[in-house]
Amino acid sequence: MKKNIIHVVESTATGTLSMIKVLANEQSKQGHKVTIVYSKRPETPSNISDLFLTEIQLINLQMSGIKNKLLTIFRLRKIVESNSTGCVFLHSSFAGFIGRIALLGIDVRCFYIPHCISFMRKDINKIQKQVFIFLEWLGSIKKCDYIACSESEKVEIQKYIPFRETHLVENAVDTVLWSNQLPWLERKNQVITVGQIRLQKNPEHFAEICRLSKSLNLGFDFLWVGDGDDLKAKDLLKNAGVNVLGWKKPDEVRKLLSESKIYLSTALWEGLPVSPIEAMLSGCVALLSDCAGNRDIILNEENGFSFTNSEQAVAVLNRIQNDETLGLNISSAGEQHAKNHFNLERYIVEMNRLIDKDK
Repeated sequence: MKKNIIHVVESTATGTLSMIKVLANEQSKQGHKVTIVYSKRPETPSNISDLFLTEIQLINLQMSGIKNKLLTIFRLRKIVESNSTGCVFLHSSFAGFIGRIALLGIDVRCFYIPHCISFMRKDINKIQKQVFIFLEWLGSIKKCDYIACSESEKVEIQKYIPFRETHLVENAVDTVLWSNQLPWLERKNQVITVGQIRLQKNPEHFAEICRLSKSLNLGFDFLWVGDGDDLKAKDLLKNAGVNVLGWKKPDEVRKLLSESKIYLSTALWEGLPVSPIEAMLSGCVALLSDCAGNRDIILNEENGFSFTNSEQAVAVLNRIQNDETLGLNISSAGEQHAKNHFNLERYIVEMNRLIDKDK
């Protein structure tokens, strides 16, 4: 049965935008009427409309600032009521809160995808965490199912919001688009990461691993694809010897990944990050910090490597540098795991099952 589907998103950048693009385009291909209500951020792509099929309607509602936040509640409510909507998807914490308040009293199927729920953050104290949990409770006045993007996130949501149903639908990637093009042994000795330079991604730890690797003359070059407002963190990376490339177009990112041997994530926390999966599909060996989200992607020593400190990460780099067969085998196992487990077909089937399910 064809439905009217509305996606509401304030965080139109990075992995959140990637997942909305995937889900909305596939729903449109299936014949659903799809509308995206979004807010622009400084990091929002200028060509955002080019990311979506022409059949999809995009409505810009700026949600920053107190006045816009209040207006969003009334404007969003009007949009939903005028669309005879079958279901609404709310993406990330802000849209999840404002959206549920706006939908109070409207009989509509509601799904909230936090893309890493706010109280999982590691940069907040106990009081701030309790505030975030309280806001989730307040937003839950509106009946709305949670969709966790990883097992780690599902466990956290069920722990603190046990009175709302939580489904697990792990993130997915277009496996054909990110397919491996260059044999692993022919690649450059490059360690790469992709993402915004901010505390969550722990650039300080990335710089430390780079410094330690270079002090041991392991022969790896370190690349950070992305940018951010944290000038201190950028200087830290550059001073350690990391080549900070800034934001690149998707085809440029694919080329850089296909030329690199290792994908390094030093994140402090994640929902279920898309970039490491794209890197694994591109043939990189995944070397990921042992944090929520990252640990849901790989099995250590089977299809990737996990670490808890810089010494462990550098020890893995040293092993790979001295045993190319190890790197080749983990690269191959990681690529196959990503294809089998994080493919788009599985993701869409699971999402369709949810929206077709009776209330």
